[in-house]
Amino acid sequence: MKALGKDFRHLSRKDKLQRLKENGWISDESRQELWDYPLLSEEVADSLIENVITQGALPVGLLPDIEVDGKHYAVPMMVEEPSVVAAASYGAKLVNKTGGFHVESSERLMIGQIVFMDVEQPNKLAEQLLEKEAQIHQIADTAYPSILKRGGGYQKIDVDTFSEEQLVSLKVYIDTKDAMGANMMNTILEGISGFLKGEWPDINVLMSILSNHATASVVRVSGEIDIANLARGDMDGAEIARRLEAASVLAYVDPYRAVTHNKGVMNGIHAVVLATGNDTRSAEASAHAYACKEGQYRSMTKWEYLPSKARLRGTIEIPMTLATVGGGTKVVPIARLAQELLHVDSAKELGEVAAAVGLAQNFSACRALVSEGIQEGHMSLQYKSLAIVAGAKGDEIEKVADALKTADTANMAKAKEIIADLRE
Repeated sequence: MKALGKDFRHLSRKDKLQRLKENGWISDESRQELWDYPLLSEEVADSLIENVITQGALPVGLLPDIEVDGKHYAVPMMVEEPSVVAAASYGAKLVNKTGGFHVESSERLMIGQIVFMDVEQPNKLAEQLLEKEAQIHQIADTAYPSILKRGGGYQKIDVDTFSEEQLVSLKVYIDTKDAMGANMMNTILEGISGFLKGEWPDINVLMSILSNHATASVVRVSGEIDIANLARGDMDGAEIARRLEAASVLAYVDPYRAVTHNKGVMNGIHAVVLATGNDTRSAEASAHAYACKEGQYRSMTKWEYLPSKARLRGTIEIPMTLATVGGGTKVVPIARLAQELLHVDSAKELGEVAAAVGLAQNFSACRALVSEGIQEGHMSLQYKSLAIVAGAKGDEIEKVADALKTADTANMAKAKEIIADLRE
């Protein structure tokens, strides 16, 4: 595969798709399918959810080049918010100049819970459960033998007790390989639950279910930027780096800032998750829960100014349970095409790329905040959206957006007035 080129963002949609095909990112069949705006068939839509009445659509943009551990990716992003794709692309571009993003650590185990209620001696039950680990391991392997052939399956157990509530939670850790693994996990948990009820007939199982609190699927990715590339207006790169570090500290100590800071991180990650047919609700829930691991809601990323290297260093630590098989990853046409574009070899790799996108997105948002502010870049796309809602068509959209930039007021009435003037 060849790089898409610096002019990629200036190409028409047709030429972008042609470039992707010519440079080896997609097949000609996929190029045509993307050109035709793939939607679900009625049969597929009906098989996914209930009471289908129509389909909605969101645009899919492309982050043309992000380097992670020496490999370059073109990343599809499905999102309705202006500036997200541009911000992630800009952040990736600057990090790419200093060797790209690096995966510092990565694991991917799913956790399931078997919860017992009305437990009079929770600590005693916890000990008994741990004593049966060998049998539990065997039952897990028997319940889902096919995952063993792919190198996955049972890894370990541990137990949480809630004595006052008379509840005990047995946590089972499973390597689900490239699947998100909810069905696999639930099958294994039911097998273990049945075994335990056979051992202790009076035991009261409350539930057996996958947990989305993915503390065993945490990815840590870092990247650095030369401060020479940070200068903005009257501010030199060192000052921008210092301000970015201060903004990072604020997001760590202040939950009010942390929530908005992390929303920006998830702008990038959510767009990748959605484009690849993965579960956005799971990704959001696990990420925000992990941000509370110290007992307070904190930032998912950290930015540090390194004067000795004249660089800014960013790090993200976040749970990633994305899949490349199962669920909507192959059923939804755009998800299948998105994965073809990405050329990832595993679900673990997809999670690492998504985390890097989140860090790139976060950099661009924070850099804008501590320098010229976010409105400058954001509003140009908002003007286009306003023009479209006001009724602008084709070439009118750009003309109306340009006129709104210099208008005394930029609202619906003004946009309609500009359209009327253009059509006279």
